[in-house]
Amino acid sequence: MFLAFENADLQKAFTNERRVFYAKMLPIITYTMLALSLIMDMFESSYGLGLTTGMTTNVNWFFVLIFAILTLLIRYCSAFPCQFVCPALTALCFYYFAVIDFDPEKTTIYYTMVIGISLGYFILITFNEVWLISCTVYTPMLAYYMWKTGRDLEGEENTELAVRVFFCAFIYSVTAYRVEYLNKMAFIGRESSDRTFYRWLKIFETFPEGLALVRKNRILYANKSLPSMLEFGEDL
Repeated sequence: MFLAFENADLQKAFTNERRVFYAKMLPIITYTMLALSLIMDMFESSYGLGLTTGMTTNVNWFFVLIFAILTLLIRYCSAFPCQFVCPALTALCFYYFAVIDFDPEKTTIYYTMVIGISLGYFILITFNEVWLISCTVYTPMLAYYMWKTGRDLEGEENTELAVRVFFCAFIYSVTAYRVEYLNKMAFIGRESSDRTFYRWLKIFETFPEGLALVRKNRILYANKSLPSMLEFGEDL
């Protein structure tokens, strides 16, 4: 259920690999969030375009702070915060699609829903580390978005909403589980290949000496048999 490695060495190697990945990716995410927050605040203060509200500004800077903290923790402390990158990005995604870009018109809702779901699964496939944590964050936000959409389109239908949320959350959970499982199985395959390669490399480190010894023995054997072969007139 938790997809934990039974081998401590494999767990350590996998953790180190993911830590290196996030040590490279999180600064990019943090700088991107910082740049977008600054640009949106600059346009709002200079032109008053209504791009952001006070709540959105606070959310943007909150996530900038979160990603900055995660970057420092992963780079200098441990790999444990890697588990919260996917949930944090998923929460930010839902905030934008369920609050900022939400429009009660049917066509706009459908477009936003398609884009939001696609982005949610992209984040899951790219950054999923612990499927249970990702699902724990995704499910209530999906429920809120579907409740808000259904209320504007069809009215209050809580029983139907619960069934639909359960169905979508189940699909997301299965996908998250399979993504984590396949990532770890691929890592185990690479580790097995590397170990096999280095094991054979150690064997072949002495291969030239062994080959030379075999050749030397064959030369000695040929020299010993040469006179007898000449005596019997063998065609050499």
